[in-house]
Amino acid sequence: MEDDLARRLLPLEGGINFRDMGGYPVRDGRRVKWGKLYRSGSMARLTPADEAYLAGLRFRCVVDFRSVREQEHAPNRWCPAAGVPYWSRDHREVFGQLHTMAERGIDSEDQAVAVMEDGFRHLPFQQAPAYAELVRRIADGHVPIAFNCTAGKDRTGGAAALVLSILGAARETIVADFTTTERAVDLRTAFGARPQDASSPYARLSEPVMAALAGARPSYITAFLDAIDERCDSVDGYLEEIGVPADTAAAVRAELLE
Repeated sequence: MEDDLARRLLPLEGGINFRDMGGYPVRDGRRVKWGKLYRSGSMARLTPADEAYLAGLRFRCVVDFRSVREQEHAPNRWCPAAGVPYWSRDHREVFGQLHTMAERGIDSEDQAVAVMEDGFRHLPFQQAPAYAELVRRIADGHVPIAFNCTAGKDRTGGAAALVLSILGAARETIVADFTTTERAVDLRTAFGARPQDASSPYARLSEPVMAALAGARPSYITAFLDAIDERCDSVDGYLEEIGVPADTAAAVRAELLE
């Protein structure tokens, strides 16, 4: 597994959880192509050396799931400078009700896990416009493509699960991709889990609670997938609900599988 992560994780000085999703097996015996599909955290810290490395990958699109506030705080300067098409939307949503719950207080690890699972159940529908755009862009051949949020864990993890589901990956493969984030990045740093600002609602939370909020636990992405199945019956039903044409899934598979 460590060798697999070493191949996936891009050798970037300022990258956060920037990794190639190639090589995953799907049910019809094919695999995801290397060098076509990437997931990442914020790209705001990329160095000139990183930008030179990424230029060699010839990205055709980056889809950013972050809110307007996040984009303003940590803008993606690489894409405009490199001429890489960049898509984001004007929204102010946050993951679930995490900030509100933190302000009210989260008293135990079990409560924190429940908060995260609830957030992941809402995520497919909260991020529907962005997820639809990502799927359409892949189907239209805008690959290699990368998609990101801040830590590359929650919103990005949901998007990765969605694309792998469309491709026909087994659930255990999807869960493994999600939990790999815990080995790929220091989530406390990327998530901002223990901010120095004493006024932050997160500063009052216990270490076990913060570990649950910053973690990439199997039950989180399982909640995401279960929510799609419960409301839409299948990933195809989900794509129909979010306005993606019926032939798009086949086009995604044609672009990404070998």
